Amino acid sequence: MFDYDALAHAHDEWLEYPSYDPGHDMPYEEYRLRCARARALMEQYHLDALVITSSAVGWWFTSLHEPHEWHDRCQARATWFILTHDGDYLYMPPTAAGEHFNTTRRSTWVSEIRAIVERVDPAEQPRAEIWGLWQIPRICADLNLNHARLGFELGDCMTLGMSVNDFLRLRDMLPHAQLVDGSPIIRRLMQVHTPLEIERVRLACEAGVWIHEQTPHVLRPGITEREFVTRLAERFAERYGAAAYRYDPAGAWDVRNPDRDDSAIFHAVLTDRVFQPGDTVARCLSGVSYAGYWGDVDRVWHIGKPPAQVEHWYRITWECVRAMEEAVRPGARCSDVYAACARMERRFGLPERVAGRVGHGLFNTGGISVHPDCHLVLEPGMIVSCEPMFANAWGWFDLEDQFVVTATGCEPLHRRAPETIPAILS
Repeated sequence: MFDYDALAHAHDEWLEYPSYDPGHDMPYEEYRLRCARARALMEQYHLDALVITSSAVGWWFTSLHEPHEWHDRCQARATWFILTHDGDYLYMPPTAAGEHFNTTRRSTWVSEIRAIVERVDPAEQPRAEIWGLWQIPRICADLNLNHARLGFELGDCMTLGMSVNDFLRLRDMLPHAQLVDGSPIIRRLMQVHTPLEIERVRLACEAGVWIHEQTPHVLRPGITEREFVTRLAERFAERYGAAAYRYDPAGAWDVRNPDRDDSAIFHAVLTDRVFQPGDTVARCLSGVSYAGYWGDVDRVWHIGKPPAQVEHWYRITWECVRAMEEAVRPGARCSDVYAACARMERRFGLPERVAGRVGHGLFNTGGISVHPDCHLVLEPGMIVSCEPMFANAWGWFDLEDQFVVTATGCEPLHRRAPETIPAILS
């Protein structure tokens, strides 16, 4: 028989091995706040533990900086964050000599970091993953969870960080435990944001608006898209050189010019297309993040004097955003915000939408969707984007502003979209 304890603790010495401190991406107090909020919800939903196996939720607890790989990012490995009422644990592969153990200890505030053991049970052969499912019941026994209610990521817009077959086998391997849906807790944690999260989104959005506002100063007829975004990236680096900021200038650009029959409809790669008078240019994100939080702000420009059709569609989009902003307040529902947009669309004589949402929350796992069938009630601390979109031959008219719900209404997280489309006239 193998010695599980020897394997599980073979790299423990590396946890505290002296090494340069890379810092944390959140203060200790923030981590404790997140755990406290989760535990309060666990109490409310009668869970003994919350088991997180995906990167989308896991990083919210453990940090974006620490190096372990979640199973949905690297299927050969596994990482488990387990939160109980009196403990917090991160189980992960330690790597060749425990290097990931050491870096994780210096990058996350999780109290207990323990090893996932590589598979050693012949009964599990053949198996491509390097970790063995057999050890999870052992881990649960160590944490007194073999007879517990365990909440997993089983809800809409969530990814369980293991295969379906593994989850079904795990239920059989833990016959006295209840493996239940923990999504109401996770969704709540992703809906109502901490003050630190709101501030980070604000910084990202402000930087995103700033880089969008550089477009009229950089974009000129005759330059290629590749040249244009390179100059934007240079400007961003000059102003926001701090490590917490990131800027990706590629992707989500849309250029339409019906008069020249030379459009570059929504695309994810940089092209060598030359900008020309008559182009309506849109970017459906800012490309900016701060400490892992995106500044999701969208804007539209026109090269030359905008024709009446372009001004008309831009005005519709802007008016819809303003109507939606007025509807964002505590006690309102996501469907109410959608209805405000729909009323403005009808005022302009547009047909009723048959598909799609016109805004969303910060995390998809939070379930905030500005859609007629989403009746989630808004509360202070929620972040809602107002993002009506209209696409036609004249352009992709996508204005997106971000708002945080307050006790009395809402507050923009950045400068709002300009009332008229910015024109590039030189």
